[in-house]
Amino acid sequence: MISLHVAVDDPPRRRGWLSLIVAYVAYTLAMCVIVWLRAESTTDFRDFWETGRRFLERGEITDQLGVHNYLPFFVIFMSPWSWLPLHAAIVLFTLLSLGVFALTVVMVETLLCGELPRRPRPAMLAVVGLMLPYVTSCAVLGAVGLLLLFLVVATWFLIERRREWLAGVALGLAILIKLLPAVLLPFLIFRGRWRAVVASAGVCLVLGLGWPLALLGYHRTVDRHASFYHDALRGHSAIAAIHAEKPLKANYSNNALPIVLRRLLSPVNAGKENQQLFVNLANLPTGTIAAVFSTVLAIVLLATAAVSLQPAVRLRPRRAEDVYTLRAGFGAWCCLMLLASPLVWTHYLPLVYWPLALLAHRVERSARQRHVNKTCVSALLAWLLCAALLVWPTARAAGAQLVAVFVLWLVAVLESVRANRPRAGS
Repeated sequence: MISLHVAVDDPPRRRGWLSLIVAYVAYTLAMCVIVWLRAESTTDFRDFWETGRRFLERGEITDQLGVHNYLPFFVIFMSPWSWLPLHAAIVLFTLLSLGVFALTVVMVETLLCGELPRRPRPAMLAVVGLMLPYVTSCAVLGAVGLLLLFLVVATWFLIERRREWLAGVALGLAILIKLLPAVLLPFLIFRGRWRAVVASAGVCLVLGLGWPLALLGYHRTVDRHASFYHDALRGHSAIAAIHAEKPLKANYSNNALPIVLRRLLSPVNAGKENQQLFVNLANLPTGTIAAVFSTVLAIVLLATAAVSLQPAVRLRPRRAEDVYTLRAGFGAWCCLMLLASPLVWTHYLPLVYWPLALLAHRVERSARQRHVNKTCVSALLAWLLCAALLVWPTARAAGAQLVAVFVLWLVAVLESVRANRPRAGS
């Protein structure tokens, strides 16, 4: 269980948490006001709500109301929000999203410190600050990124607590909401977490296939999954983005690896609407760009897999270094979710909260020992710089956010390898 112990006999420490809670409540209320005012403008949640309402009224799932790249399960899963008026629904969804983000922070702090610290740590405050632009993006858009982050972190939290069946349930639900967390399954397989893998597969089968079959029938279920495969998996795939004459989702807000390479290596307009924005350094054939993409992704995949297969780490690690190796390895797989994704928007970036928090924790611990962990510091500084570059469309078109994720991945891999090195005399 998560320990919520905070010393009651230490007023300064209580005030530290109280001040943070008050600030977060104020931030949450501000986000609620913003989403209330813009509920009927272009937001993800409005599309979810309208699509869910169509399902409740007509019993059909459509992709004509702005909901793309989601399994049929997702529309059914989100449809209860459509029982409420749009403005009330989006405010409640925002409260839920920011609430589970707070729980995510609590889970991470509990894992890293053994229990919830008696006062907010500098490392935690730094990571929350570094994540705030992307958390805000999720909240304003009514996106599901914070819910996904909660489920991903809950998966690892439950794995460390040896509650693998529940961990698999959390991961299975995350996969059904958005396919990205499916990238984490190989990590669980490599580490022999078979109960979590089986539970995840069971959730995907029962809820992802059984639920639509029960509500839509066989033919409509098959039709919606076929449409998902054609429009989402193929239409928005990395290959489609690289080879298309005019790629979809090519504007600078998309920081996925395939479209960033396409923009850098060929003249593709990264502007929005009538804006012209080109950042290409070359004009290469799309086949060459595809080869570059495949090579980069293969290197990242192989390096991440190699970290997970380090022989010195057992299923039940005995040394603190083994625990850190596993944690850093899981962090690398969290980064891989974004590096392998064909679409990466700013509201996807909270998914790397765990590796960012892990490295910040490492920096804080090394600072207490009067040592500077330059590798981890470099990752945090890179993330800060790239967050500042959000205001510059050219930098975003050139892949600033993607670079931040790549640096975070690289440092997580290096930290995992470094921690796994055998100590002298061991």
